[in-house]
Amino acid sequence: MSLPLQVSLAFLCIIYASSDVNTTSTTMSTKTPLYLGGYFPMPGSSYDGSGFVPATQMALDHINERDDILPEYELKMIVNNSGCAPGPAMRALFDQLIRKPIKIMTIGPCCSEPSKAVSGVGYHWNLITMNYGAVSPTLSNRNLYPYFYRTYMSAAEFNLVQVRLMREYGWQRVASIHELWEVFSSTVDNLLTLLKEDNITIIGAESFQENPSNQVKVLKIKDAKIVVLNTYEGMARRVFCEAYKAGLTGKGYVWMIIAWYTEGWWAKQDDSINCTPAEMTEAVRGYLCIDSTLLGDPKDNTIANINSDDFLAFYEERLQWPEYRDFTNNVYAPFGYDAAWAVALTLNKSAEILKTKRFADNTIRRLEDFNYDDVEMGRMFFDLLAETDFIGATGPVSFRTGDRVGITQIFQLQDNCRPGWQYFDGACYVTPSLALEHQMAANYCQSLDAYVSPLQGEELLEHLLNEDILGPLFWFGDDDSVTCQSMDVMSQTMVEKNCFEEINFVCEKQAELLQHLVALYDVKNDIMDWKDSVIWPDGEVPLDHTPPPVIVHVMKYSSPITFYSMCALSGVGLILALAFLGFNIKFKDQRTIKMSSPYLNNLIILGGILIYFWVVTFGLDTHLLSKEAFKVICHIRNWLLCLGFVLAFGAMFSKTWRVYRVVTLKTPQRIVISDRQLFAMVAILVAVDVVILTVWEIVDPMKVATYDLQPEIALSDLEDSSEVREIIQPYFNYCSCNNMLYFFSALCVYKGLLLIFGTFLAWETRKVAIPALNDSKYIGMSVYNVVILSSIGAAVSLIIYDDPPLLFIFTGTLVIFCTTVTLIVIFVPKVISVYKYPEGKPVTTMASQGGSIDPKQTLHDAEEKRRLREKMVKLEEAIRKAVNSGSLECLKESMGATVIDPENTNSTTDRV
Repeated sequence: MSLPLQVSLAFLCIIYASSDVNTTSTTMSTKTPLYLGGYFPMPGSSYDGSGFVPATQMALDHINERDDILPEYELKMIVNNSGCAPGPAMRALFDQLIRKPIKIMTIGPCCSEPSKAVSGVGYHWNLITMNYGAVSPTLSNRNLYPYFYRTYMSAAEFNLVQVRLMREYGWQRVASIHELWEVFSSTVDNLLTLLKEDNITIIGAESFQENPSNQVKVLKIKDAKIVVLNTYEGMARRVFCEAYKAGLTGKGYVWMIIAWYTEGWWAKQDDSINCTPAEMTEAVRGYLCIDSTLLGDPKDNTIANINSDDFLAFYEERLQWPEYRDFTNNVYAPFGYDAAWAVALTLNKSAEILKTKRFADNTIRRLEDFNYDDVEMGRMFFDLLAETDFIGATGPVSFRTGDRVGITQIFQLQDNCRPGWQYFDGACYVTPSLALEHQMAANYCQSLDAYVSPLQGEELLEHLLNEDILGPLFWFGDDDSVTCQSMDVMSQTMVEKNCFEEINFVCEKQAELLQHLVALYDVKNDIMDWKDSVIWPDGEVPLDHTPPPVIVHVMKYSSPITFYSMCALSGVGLILALAFLGFNIKFKDQRTIKMSSPYLNNLIILGGILIYFWVVTFGLDTHLLSKEAFKVICHIRNWLLCLGFVLAFGAMFSKTWRVYRVVTLKTPQRIVISDRQLFAMVAILVAVDVVILTVWEIVDPMKVATYDLQPEIALSDLEDSSEVREIIQPYFNYCSCNNMLYFFSALCVYKGLLLIFGTFLAWETRKVAIPALNDSKYIGMSVYNVVILSSIGAAVSLIIYDDPPLLFIFTGTLVIFCTTVTLIVIFVPKVISVYKYPEGKPVTTMASQGGSIDPKQTLHDAEEKRRLREKMVKLEEAIRKAVNSGSLECLKESMGATVIDPENTNSTTDRV
């Protein structure tokens, strides 16, 4: 709204409304009166500031009593009810402007909005506005309010304190929430500017008009931990209620609020909130608030030659005067007192200057000559007021661009005690300086809303003794029995006393939530004076953000029981393999074992032993070994498994290959394949593995890698909190390399081809009738065992790969089972044969008489025997056909052999 329009509306208010003016009564005086316009929110206003009136008038009385201040003048104040809104204030202002006498300056109004109206208009009448309660930073704008001064600090000064606290505690992320009133919006704008200058991040500046619920939720989403609140008292209750429900209060959160709310404001009945008193108490506990120093140091005398204690006594006494009986005691009344003194001191300096000063029109004027058109005198008042510096009831008073520069107070809402009580561990204690009977002592404490303290705990007694408030004997608790107990505090023993005997006592009551002074801050000199400790939950200064969860890395590994159990299982397989090896060596010259190539059997057993050792290395990890040692194990694993497999199946297939070669080659010549040739064949197969593994080691050696499993979230220890404080990150170390897939695929293809080749040999030699030579059936079983179990193992391993203990158990058991079954099907039949036929199982045809059995020759002879049998069967069939057809003689002649009649069952052929 433009200034001319404001003026017009104000005049309309004057026309249609009656004035409400009260002139302070004074006695007859020979001094020249100087009138001040006083603007105060009287009873019935939205804010009752009537308590400022007696304090301001008391200052004028003290000034008028002085001979060294305005000795020729008497200051009088015309009190007006300005309310706490612009309309009543403007009406009162214009009423004063059009009425005599002329007011040389104005004091007030109290609230920011009417102060803007009065100061913005009063400037055009060359009136200085000395304010005592407005906080809006907008009033510091000299373009809008050129003649505005105030003794109560601007909210911008409080912003400086808040920023100082943020630096003090290292808070770099803050949020703001405010009610949509100009006084709060301008305050927040100033705060945001200061925060940017200090490189503090503003994560949110929320504003609302009626319901703060959504804005509070936004702050929660933005992880606001440090929140600055600017609202009127009623809306502050709504904000804190919503913050409590959103989990935005309590441990880990800091709220900075306005200090000029009424005492116990959070516990007042308010139908607009749905929080219980207990919830509201928990919500507001621990907030910080900043205020101007309400009273100066009692040790310092003020400009009026009284100290702050004297001021309180005079003020409380004046409130008892009849004319002030309806006025309300106001803790901010000292600012009205200092406002009157600032005006008086300025006028006093002006009176001296005016004695010699000539104005632009070459005239000399006195204070009483001031009028609303006197720009020069108004400007002189303005300049001199800026130089004012004195000790007032609120402490040092000086101004910087119209704003009060002084000491600010920092309070924290915490459990504490009223003055005169001692605080200890959540309770308050007081020791009256009198001795009473037991019941009288109880009644006395009850009158203080307390009870006779039982004085429990050595720490409490030590604390009270340090305060020098205890005598030798004190009543103990509130006992109504005839014989009462007392405590000898020195010996801490109970003493029975007569209840009617008069002794000392201590009153105790629960501590209450109070705004406790923790620090004073000199804004001008940037000095923080800590008076007491700020109490943080758990003694930890809250962070300005939710700390990133602490990631606790927990290694997942096989338990010792699992590892040693699998080692024991491998050990059983190893013992079995060694038993077969011992058996094979012992009976290597026995006919059955010798025919089965015992040296190649040893290679099969050696392969099984290597695989059993692989199972043990597969269970090793960085829990049992260092990373360097585990890296070595990674290399060893590949070699053990690959060489174990190729030795076992390579030797097995090489034996079968020899049988295959003898059976399939249709030649009358004797075929001899020695064990040396078979060893060479196995060596070639091993060489392929060695080449692949060596290239792997050189090109892309194995290394220790870490695999992170699904993290497990641990909630904080705060009740009803979803705040994540710790993340348990399970992991395990494993062997890996960049190109593992390619090398592993190459080995798998190679082993697969080897199994296919072995399966082919087994199928082709399946009809060889000599068990000692033919392992085709056992090879088939072994290959089937390996293929099926490997397929199952690969599929299951893809599912349980992230569970190292389970993977170790499953894979290890599968490998042990597969290896053990292979050894059993190969060697158990041989063991049975040896013990059943110690001299060797008889064969139909031997290669030589009386000599040792040559397995190669035996194989050749057996094959010849089979072919002869087939020919004999064919010949007998031909003979039967010839006899049946009557051409037996022709058959004899054509064959040139003697053939016995087949009807004779005892006949045989001597040769064919």
